[in-house]
Amino acid sequence: MANTIDLRSIAVDLNSCPTVQTHSPPVQLETTDYSELLRKVAGINVTSFPCLLICISIDLILTLITLGIGAANQSACPIEPRIPLYLIVFGSVSLICICFSTIALIIHNLKKDEHMLSFCCVHCTAIMIIILQIFRFVWLIIGSVWVFRIFLDVQYVGLDQSTYCQANVYQFTIFQVILQYVLPCVLCYLKNVPFRF
Repeated sequence: MANTIDLRSIAVDLNSCPTVQTHSPPVQLETTDYSELLRKVAGINVTSFPCLLICISIDLILTLITLGIGAANQSACPIEPRIPLYLIVFGSVSLICICFSTIALIIHNLKKDEHMLSFCCVHCTAIMIIILQIFRFVWLIIGSVWVFRIFLDVQYVGLDQSTYCQANVYQFTIFQVILQYVLPCVLCYLKNVPFRF
C-alpha cells in the first residue's frame, strides 16, 4: 500500500531561516521632459525677453512687407504668376506663426502655464507652430523652384512680353528666399555665442 502524507501536518517556520541583506544602489531613472523639448523645438522656451522682442519685431516687419508686396502685385509677373501667390501664402503663414508664438510666449513668460488649461494652450500652440514651420519650409522649397527656375529668362522691361516680371517683386522674392535659408543658420550660430550686456 502506498503511504499517504497529510499536508496539513507539515509546518515550516520561516522566521528561523537566515535572510540575506543586499545593499544595492537605488535605481536612477533618466527621464526626458518632452514638454521642455516641445517648447524648445517650437521656439517658445526663450530666456532673453529683449532679444525675443527684437526678433519678433523684425520678423513681423518682414512678414508684413512680404504680404504687402505679394498682395499689391498679383499680376505683376507673367513669366511666373505663382511668385506673388508664394509671397502671399508665405506671409500669411508667417503672420499666423507670429501670433501663435506671441500668445504662447506671453503665457510661458508669465508662468501661467503651470495651470492645466494654460499648459494645454501652450502645448497645442507649440504643436501648431511646428506644423506651420514644416509647411513654411516645404513652401519655401516650392517657391525657390518657382523663383530660380526663371532666373536667366526674366526681363524687367516690356510689359507685354511673356518673360516680364516687375523688378521689385522678383528681386524682393529672391532676397526673401535667400534670407529664409541664411537666417536660421545665422541664428543657430548666434545661439551658441555668449553675449554680455
